[in-house]
Amino acid sequence: MLTFAIYTQALILTVLYCVIACPFLLLFLLFNCFSLRRMRGVVRFFILWYGKAVIHLGWYPYVRVRFENCSGEPVRGGIYICNHRSSSDPFLAAAFTLARPPAQVVNRWPMRLPFFGFFARLGGYLDVTAHSYEESLEWAREMVKSDVPVVVFPEGTRSGSRKMNQFHGTFFRIAKELDCRLVPVAITGNEHCPDRNFRMSRGRVRVCLLPEVDRGIVRETPPFQLKNLVRRILMEQTQKMDAAE
Repeated sequence: MLTFAIYTQALILTVLYCVIACPFLLLFLLFNCFSLRRMRGVVRFFILWYGKAVIHLGWYPYVRVRFENCSGEPVRGGIYICNHRSSSDPFLAAAFTLARPPAQVVNRWPMRLPFFGFFARLGGYLDVTAHSYEESLEWAREMVKSDVPVVVFPEGTRSGSRKMNQFHGTFFRIAKELDCRLVPVAITGNEHCPDRNFRMSRGRVRVCLLPEVDRGIVRETPPFQLKNLVRRILMEQTQKMDAAE
């Protein structure tokens, strides 16, 4: 019953958001259609605010989301590494990207979704399974150069629990090649919001933006060791956050 209530509330919010926002989106796209970069930025802006609406209104009061900036720095261009417990994680990127609409790195299945996949493609999100390393590098270079936050879930697939899967190393290698900011983001409390069977539970979700990894460490550490370092940082932080609940 709770799952039905939350999904129904989120669906109603989605319809209302589309009715209100889509005319403005079409208008902005019309005036920015001459620039693919600007068009994608406009779409990401609307995706960002849709995500905020879902996590703060569509799930409320059953699931409450709290953001904590433990870094003391504003969100700007760079690669943001998140742990991945649930399919709600891409929505939660809207909790910490407060001003700059992010571009996300996803695998194949979200791109195939009828509604979300369409806007993800329109917003220039990267399907990492469909591109070579060189193509992913050039995409990330363009995002970082434009000061767009790049959100990555290097586990690849959600764990569905407090366990953390092993990390894929692609975007740690890219962070080294681009010499850009590498920022861990810890997410807890959403492992059952929803679970792997898409059933929803009540929960208190925390999203914590951690200090960026020292640029010297990023430059000097081999990619395999760098990904393990960031994974260890996120494991320690998520364990602390879980214990505090």
